[in-house]
Amino acid sequence: MSDAASPRIRKTMVFVLLALFLGQFGSGVYDLVFSNFLRDAQHLDVEMRGFIELPRELPGILSLFVVGMLFMFNEVRMAGVACLLMFGGMYALALCGPGTGLWVLSAWILTVSLGQHVLMGMIDTIVIHTARPENRSLRLGQMKALGTAASLLGALCVWIKWKFNQSFAVDFFIMGGVCLLAAVLLSRVKTPVFPKRRGWRECFVFKRRYTVYYGLEILHGIRKQLYLTFGFWLMVSTLGQSPEHIGKTLLIAGVVGLGTQPLIGWSIKRFGERNVTIFDSIALSLLCLAYAFAPGLLPSHWAVAVVTACFVLDNLLFALGMARSTYVARICERPEEITPSIYTGLAINHVASISYGVLGGLIWMSTGGPQAVFLIGGLATAGAGLVARHMDAPPRKGEA
Repeated sequence: MSDAASPRIRKTMVFVLLALFLGQFGSGVYDLVFSNFLRDAQHLDVEMRGFIELPRELPGILSLFVVGMLFMFNEVRMAGVACLLMFGGMYALALCGPGTGLWVLSAWILTVSLGQHVLMGMIDTIVIHTARPENRSLRLGQMKALGTAASLLGALCVWIKWKFNQSFAVDFFIMGGVCLLAAVLLSRVKTPVFPKRRGWRECFVFKRRYTVYYGLEILHGIRKQLYLTFGFWLMVSTLGQSPEHIGKTLLIAGVVGLGTQPLIGWSIKRFGERNVTIFDSIALSLLCLAYAFAPGLLPSHWAVAVVTACFVLDNLLFALGMARSTYVARICERPEEITPSIYTGLAINHVASISYGVLGGLIWMSTGGPQAVFLIGGLATAGAGLVARHMDAPPRKGEA
């Protein structure tokens, strides 16, 4: 996957990619069984389930500070620390009995989630630093497809394992062990040379030059909640769909994503970050209109079909977010600013996401339906297209 010419570097990157695959595999299985673990093993009610979302989302902001504290490590080593956090949190959760206090449970959930969020951003930065600038989007597309394959393999393993054993502790012990193996691999490989940061202050980058990138991350944070929270809630509460239907929908989206994510990486290289982001904005605005009005205007079976199709397309469009990572990497003034800038965007994204999660829930309750939530979200996605018009175009050949 690396574009570096050295065979030694290529061999090293094979081990790095294997470790990242294992880390995403363990994280994916954890996400698959998490909600059932809270309901069936911890017996949490709806109110406490909502409270648990705070320690799950807060690490999106905290990851910026963790990366700052780990400034002495390079990107591969930081990914190893992320896998180690997931290992520790999963093993602790495996030992939590039904009577575990909510605060103790939240602490270990936060630990796992912190590892997941650090790993999430670190995967992009590793790919960006090890690929040629003109090939970054291609390599990110391939990496996203690898992550999708890890998630699909995780879903298959959960399905087979739960036919014979229904213990959450076994799930967490095995996946924690997988994350530990990933951490060991990442700690042992002789890593490529990454830009060094002299102190923790260099890990906090906030500059006017990156204003467009920050704006896109704010609007994407709102867009993310439309899918992760309100899209799922629309399927379950308004349309009355079962977990089996949602599982099949996600499986279809995952399989399709294996082929489309590398293609999306190619399209970013071919058409540029600005055009791809504007297309993403237009497509998402149309999806928001379908989410808002299909349940009320169409017969029940047609509404389910339309929203399910939107759900699959929405999932696929997430991969277009690679354009934001390649864009900020391209405009960064120094290579050592790439990783901190991506994590600053991740933190901003999660502030917006958490805020709209709360606001959207209040709007849904006060209006008694999903229309206003998705229409406001549609305005945010349309706004992303307007912001994207100010993205700097890449230099033409011969101008760089």
